[in-house]
Amino acid sequence: MPEKDPSSIDKICFIAPSTNLPARSKPYLDRLVRLLGKALGVTDIHLSPYLFTSDRLIRHITASAEERTKEFKMVIREYDLIASVAGGTGAEDLVLKIDRADFRVIKERRPVFIGFSDFTFLLNEIYFRCRVPGIIFPSLRLTRGNSKKILSLLAGGEAVYRGAHWLNAPPARKISGIPIGGNLTTFVNFLNRREPPRLNWKRHILFVEDLGIDLEDLHRLLAALRRHKVFKEIRALVIGSLSAGRNPQKVKDFQTKALIFTNAYLWEVLKTRQKHGRPLPILVVPSFGHKIFRNLPAVPLGGHVSITRSKKMIFRLSRKPKT
Repeated sequence: MPEKDPSSIDKICFIAPSTNLPARSKPYLDRLVRLLGKALGVTDIHLSPYLFTSDRLIRHITASAEERTKEFKMVIREYDLIASVAGGTGAEDLVLKIDRADFRVIKERRPVFIGFSDFTFLLNEIYFRCRVPGIIFPSLRLTRGNSKKILSLLAGGEAVYRGAHWLNAPPARKISGIPIGGNLTTFVNFLNRREPPRLNWKRHILFVEDLGIDLEDLHRLLAALRRHKVFKEIRALVIGSLSAGRNPQKVKDFQTKALIFTNAYLWEVLKTRQKHGRPLPILVVPSFGHKIFRNLPAVPLGGHVSITRSKKMIFRLSRKPKT
């Protein structure tokens, strides 16, 4: 898989294909534009006119599906780095209107996509259709301190993080695979279609996080993944933050309950895989998720990750180091 040499990134754009940014986010957007522009030596920067707008009929999205899709079709043809600056709801609308010609352009030009939350629907779709990797990262939280890891990925290098603990027995040796997933609710929506995406789950490591769900929601989401036979084949499962809120104790309590439930719900799958010599390691990484401001991982969806027994995760946008 070809890597994206950062020297080939001459044009950057920032889009909001789902929900808009609140006005108070403008200083963070300005910082992001300055930081990436300076780090990559790029002056040709496009700011979508929809970053702070609301559609006249559907207020929680930035513009009509036609307007957002028209802009997306333009930026994939003209820009080398495409960053979504907000999550929310609406990225799935674009998938209904993107055609084969658009995916062919992405496959040939291989722009780098960066986004989070709802945008992971598009990241997964682009990887599935084009085998072009993207980076799961909340763009507005890019700072001088964590930008080195994003820039390292863009340069064909490594980004290293460490998980918190294994939910079950750690793997006997290092495991490697292709990161996939993102926001759990969004990923389930990505799979739930008349003809689900056909992926070789044996090659993948699933990363999931979510926001504002309860245990019943989690039950439904995990049941959907079982129905798609995801847990039967994936190499490993990485669980990020599954809750967010203003009360740290409530967030911590829910995370504990969610992890206990997940382990119990997957017990039959875990037992069967262990019996057949194909254990499913589950790593907990609480820094991956919404409302996280420190030690944020940049997960290269469709790229490559190695996870050691000591919980160290080594990410790349491609399998082999750049030479």
